[in-house]
Amino acid sequence: MLISCNWLSRHVDLDGVDLDALAARFTMSVAELDGVHHVGRGLDHVVVGKVLEVSAIEGKKVRLTRVDTGAHGVREIVCGAPNVAAGQTVVVALPGARLGDMAIEVAAVAGITSHGMLASERELGLSDEHAGILVLDEEVGPGTAFSLAFAVEDTLLEIDNKSLTHRPDCWGHRGVAREVAALIGRPLKPLDVDVTLGAARPITVRVDDFAACPRYSAVTMSGVTVAPSPYWMKLLLQRVGVRAINNVVDATNFVMLDLGNPLHAFDRREIGGDAIIVRRAEVGETFTTLDGQVRKLTTADLLIADAERGIALAGVMGGENSEIRADTSEIVLEAANFDAATVRMTSQRLGLRTDASARFEKSLDPLLVGDASRSFCKLLLELCPSAQVDSAFIDVAAPPRPEVRVELPLALVRRRLGVDLSRERIVGILEALAFDVRDAGDDVLDVGVPTFRATKDVGIREDLIEEVGRVYGYDNVPPAPAVVALSQPDPNARKRFEHGVRNYLSLAGGLDEVQTYSFDFEPLLASLGVVPGPRVELRNTLSAESPALRRDLVPHLLGVVQKNTRVFEEVRAYEIGRVFRPKAGEVAEQPVHLGLVVARIGDENAELFFELKALLAGLARHIGRRCPEVVAGGVDAVWAHPVRQGRVVLDGVEVGVVAEAHPRVRKQLELRQGAAVLELDLDAWRLSAEAPAGYRPLPKFPAVYRDFAVVVSEDVPAGTLQSAIRGAAAGLIEDVAFQSIYRGAGLGEGEKSLAWSVTLRDREKTLGDAQVREVEDLVWKALAEVGGRPRA
Repeated sequence: MLISCNWLSRHVDLDGVDLDALAARFTMSVAELDGVHHVGRGLDHVVVGKVLEVSAIEGKKVRLTRVDTGAHGVREIVCGAPNVAAGQTVVVALPGARLGDMAIEVAAVAGITSHGMLASERELGLSDEHAGILVLDEEVGPGTAFSLAFAVEDTLLEIDNKSLTHRPDCWGHRGVAREVAALIGRPLKPLDVDVTLGAARPITVRVDDFAACPRYSAVTMSGVTVAPSPYWMKLLLQRVGVRAINNVVDATNFVMLDLGNPLHAFDRREIGGDAIIVRRAEVGETFTTLDGQVRKLTTADLLIADAERGIALAGVMGGENSEIRADTSEIVLEAANFDAATVRMTSQRLGLRTDASARFEKSLDPLLVGDASRSFCKLLLELCPSAQVDSAFIDVAAPPRPEVRVELPLALVRRRLGVDLSRERIVGILEALAFDVRDAGDDVLDVGVPTFRATKDVGIREDLIEEVGRVYGYDNVPPAPAVVALSQPDPNARKRFEHGVRNYLSLAGGLDEVQTYSFDFEPLLASLGVVPGPRVELRNTLSAESPALRRDLVPHLLGVVQKNTRVFEEVRAYEIGRVFRPKAGEVAEQPVHLGLVVARIGDENAELFFELKALLAGLARHIGRRCPEVVAGGVDAVWAHPVRQGRVVLDGVEVGVVAEAHPRVRKQLELRQGAAVLELDLDAWRLSAEAPAGYRPLPKFPAVYRDFAVVVSEDVPAGTLQSAIRGAAAGLIEDVAFQSIYRGAGLGEGEKSLAWSVTLRDREKTLGDAQVREVEDLVWKALAEVGGRPRA
């Protein structure tokens, strides 16, 4: 939001104030400024002129003008603007002026000496308008300095809107001026809204829902002539980013930006039945707003209607059917207060954000309505002398809110701020901010909160202490070290466990940690063929494609591979995050899961599956937990490979799954790599029994190493062979490690060959050849029992 310091000067005297210093203090005491912009400077030698004569130049598009520039004489100036005409009041850049990068000099144009330039708004740095020269409606004497005639030089304060969410009173220049007045110690100028109203009551107003519309006022005016606004108003509106339209519409915008309360003017001819009814929209009712869009309404929307139809969407936008037109001569002015939540929901549902809705959403003061309405009437009477106010001030309102008063012990103020402020200083600050301060005795103040601060901002003594502190200046509070007793925080077992998991996977495992959204992404689920089970649905979705919280991590991890498949040949990633499982009538379960994904070009066999099993085993050793067992089969997820898959089981309970991606999924996601995914319940693993830390002395006797190449049917799991080898000779087989898998020539159909490396050791003596051969025979015998034979 932009605030004009020239505009502020209408409410508080800024003469002699260092505006840059004021901006810095404003940021520290009121709201953060995103920028300070000095505009309209450097217009020396730019004056107002009167076009006396315009004549054509033979064979040229440009024309010769004679312009009266007062003390600077009558000048001949060549002009190419299509809108130049005799009798106009224009802006003349004299020789010696500098407009941006352009230096104005006496020069020959079309063979004629031109003594200056007639300027457009863009050339003057006032706006982007450059279709023609700037023509002034006001009668200003020729030769008058342009910057003095219209206060062109200005300083704009750009306020971060988020800083004012809690300050509805600061969404207009007067509210900001009140803050500035308190900061610089000058009085706020009184607001002059004295206007003569009519005695008639020609229209009726009815409010059906006071909760949604606490106050609605109307006033009628006749004799209105719709015309362009004077340049001073156009300039002020343009400075703060509002385009001038006509005097009536501009006056509503001006008052909104001045006082903070939005207004709306209706063409009285279009008000059916001379009645205004504030009601809820009907089911399926449609309404065409000023932007020409047909809006489908619900009963949650508040509508301003006449006796026959809707004429405005309350607090958001007016209707196309009652807008001000060029021939409008009678108007009905609406000044109202609407419920913040009602306006917000309508604006958000329709995707229709306006200056009006932005203000009503902040909970405006209902008492501001009267000042805004009278201020408009006074302004329009100045802009259009033929106009008159026909009606009385028609005001329909709910009972006023009770006054908010807060007791404020002065000792508490001093203790909280750490500064020994005098009673007079505290009272002075609060009164400068329009608080009603009374003496409650015993060094206590009874403070009445002004209505424009009581809607959502100030209500307890801590709020008042903040008011005193920010105006006094927090940078004036002497720094002092805090004396705080520190105690060791309670250990967080979950965080320590997750930290250990991250350490191993990132450092030892070489995986990258990722964080995906907690919402399911419907297009991704559709690509995977996943039909989600019961989910936690979102009432207020960020996107129609993400309507619910996720149940699993696997789809998101496959999505990570999809996004990186064309960039990297290998993807190795993990995620630690919550999943959400609804429970009927209860709060949804939110366990923390661990997901791993490995993908690599060329790995389309079972290597990736075993790589995940190896990572799981290594992680178990690192975090001091027993390694879950991988039980082949049993995974019915559509994304999982029909064979290379398994359930992750801990103490007989399934806690996760591991599988390679189904070939159909790889094709659907256009993956270049083979991919395998593991997901398990990390909370369940954390709460399981810790693996006992054991000690084993270094062996005194050497080991013997033997390799076994075992041919089995494809349906025999590797784990079955490993268990058979381990149990063949208890006490002598120290380790069994998988080496490789082979399919191809020399094997029968449906067969595979698995190579194992076996470490033998006797801890009491050195193994002899005969004992080693005996163990080998026992191993082959055990393998034969599970369908294995030596590979030839």
